[in-house]
Amino acid sequence: MQRRGLREQSTIALLLGFDLAWGLSAYVLAFLVRVYFPVPFTSDLLPPARVFELRHMVGEILLAELVILYIFGFYDLRALRVGFRAVVNSFTALFVHLMAATSLYFFVGDLFFPRSVLVMFWLFNALGVAASREWVGRRLAETSPIRVLLVGTAAEVEQFLGGVGEPRLHHVEVVGIVAVGEDGVPPPSEHGPPWLGTIATLPQLLTEHDVGEVILLSPFSWRDQLVNRLLREGRRPRVSVVPSVYDILVGRISSGRVHDVPLVEVVKNPRDDLAYLIKRLTDFVIAGVLFVVTAPVALAAAVAVRLTSPGPVLYRQRRVGQGGATFTIFKFRTMQHDAEGESGPVLATLEDVRVTPVGRWLRASRIDELPQLWNVLNGTMSLVGPRPERPGFARKFAAEIPGYLERLQVKPGLTGLAQVNGEYHTSAAYKVKYDLAYIYNHSIVLDLKIMAETLKVIVTRRGV
Repeated sequence: MQRRGLREQSTIALLLGFDLAWGLSAYVLAFLVRVYFPVPFTSDLLPPARVFELRHMVGEILLAELVILYIFGFYDLRALRVGFRAVVNSFTALFVHLMAATSLYFFVGDLFFPRSVLVMFWLFNALGVAASREWVGRRLAETSPIRVLLVGTAAEVEQFLGGVGEPRLHHVEVVGIVAVGEDGVPPPSEHGPPWLGTIATLPQLLTEHDVGEVILLSPFSWRDQLVNRLLREGRRPRVSVVPSVYDILVGRISSGRVHDVPLVEVVKNPRDDLAYLIKRLTDFVIAGVLFVVTAPVALAAAVAVRLTSPGPVLYRQRRVGQGGATFTIFKFRTMQHDAEGESGPVLATLEDVRVTPVGRWLRASRIDELPQLWNVLNGTMSLVGPRPERPGFARKFAAEIPGYLERLQVKPGLTGLAQVNGEYHTSAAYKVKYDLAYIYNHSIVLDLKIMAETLKVIVTRRGV
């Protein structure tokens, strides 16, 4: 285990060194191409003497690159093992870096710095970073796949395996399952990982199977039951718990005390935080800018919907918002007109036959959500938050999923933590966990990070 940790640290150090060396090489290569080769959309070659007259901010650019790559997960070895989209992620992250570098030269650098050099620097840099992550990802997957042990009941294991789906287990080797509860070890099954024993044999199993990660599929404990009951009360109280060692290990910092006893507040009013007061202002400003900037795209989408299928351009639907109040949400219509006329309300699926060809593209690119910028401007939605559900589905989920009603403490959003981390097949129960994690860890930085992740989702056409 110690050797594995040293190997991973060495890999990260090598990646950092490569990114610095390749970034500098790409910068020099961009100038060489601009000086000695004709480049499209430029009038003539760059005079060599001009290179030495420019103000070069290589140190600042390379430092910004490392920060952006870190934010986009390029030094997360676990992500590199499991389906990391090296090419798409590299061009996306380094395009953000290109915008940052351009702004840096415009405001504090050389205003006349050749823009063609920055564009070529982006292309060369992205190709090198993508190739390095593709190679490292394949090497890690082949030589050291993540060996995972699941701990839970048969029902929890079934829900987990059904929720992640087979593609998400690529490069992750589930070596077996450890049973908890009074039922003992379930009988062996022909499909899926084997049941290896109970938690009494867990220490032995860790050594025997060289387990690198244990996933605890937490049962619905008495704490969950009590919190769920309190959340359903008309008079919703604050709830604090005395943290266990497990609570402290997972990062739940003490937020209060009674005398010398530490307490963690688990149920509170999330809107008490200053970030939620600032959130409305930032929502209005950003949504207003996006409403104007995306107007040509929205107009083209409206024309495409009108010309390719009969029915209205906009789709209006009642959704449940903050405090349980309903409101009208706006989207570009992506399904056949009156798609639920015979079936009634039905959740959309990944390969829904009711979706039109143009609608499928609008959904994949998230352009169908652009009219919801008006919902943000009129105050019924936020840019980031839990996605709103229809009243019928909201009532169903509230009765079945613990903590579901807690989502209604904040405004629903155009995008959210569940949307940038989940897939179409992600269950509602797991989406709620993402939503609650967002609500109780909200910050302006988290909102900006989710917006950046949303751009990645749009480019890769992944998510929910």
